[in-house]
Amino acid sequence: MRVVIVGGGKVGGYLARELGEAGHVVTLIERSDRLAERLGESLEVLVLEGDGTSVDMLEEAEVGRADWLLAVTGLDEENLVACELAETLGARQVLARLNDPRNRATFDALSIPVVAVTDLIGEVISREIDIVDLERIALFGRGSLSLIEVDIRAGVPDRLVAELRLPPNAILVARIRDDVVDVPGARTSLKPGDRVLAVTRVGDEAEVRSALLSSDG
Repeated sequence: MRVVIVGGGKVGGYLARELGEAGHVVTLIERSDRLAERLGESLEVLVLEGDGTSVDMLEEAEVGRADWLLAVTGLDEENLVACELAETLGARQVLARLNDPRNRATFDALSIPVVAVTDLIGEVISREIDIVDLERIALFGRGSLSLIEVDIRAGVPDRLVAELRLPPNAILVARIRDDVVDVPGARTSLKPGDRVLAVTRVGDEAEVRSALLSSDG
């Protein structure tokens, strides 16, 4: 899978590292020259210094060949523009980090799918009912993408994320264990009692569920 990430902060740097170590082809675009240099030295992915809202920069990153464009800067306006341009240039899927919930309507109006981690955490932890195995939290991307959560039930063996047979375009965005939330990477362990949130194509929901709940990965 080819992934272009715009924004090399904590979220972008973490995603680049984990996706790269999982074997995906990752290009990271970071505006700050110092941060880009540091990331280039510490990550085994291609790091480009530049503006992720620039057509020239996105073309240099070959966003037209990307399966995903993940815009995760701390500025919603940059994430919005990066996603719009990426779609125009041919990226198959885009996903934006939403920093300010007040901007959600703008993304929705332009059909740009977003993930607001604070919203997800609050929604999941505040629930008082048990979820059997799988629940769709939201649809976005013009109805082609969904955010789902899966409870790892008793009897499923402990496994690493890298061992799962997930569909190629599925991304695990959170693991919740004992009300502690983290972003899963290739070496993150999953075990019964964990709740996992994933972004996937609607048609691949059952395959994601099967991969998370099967006894052989």
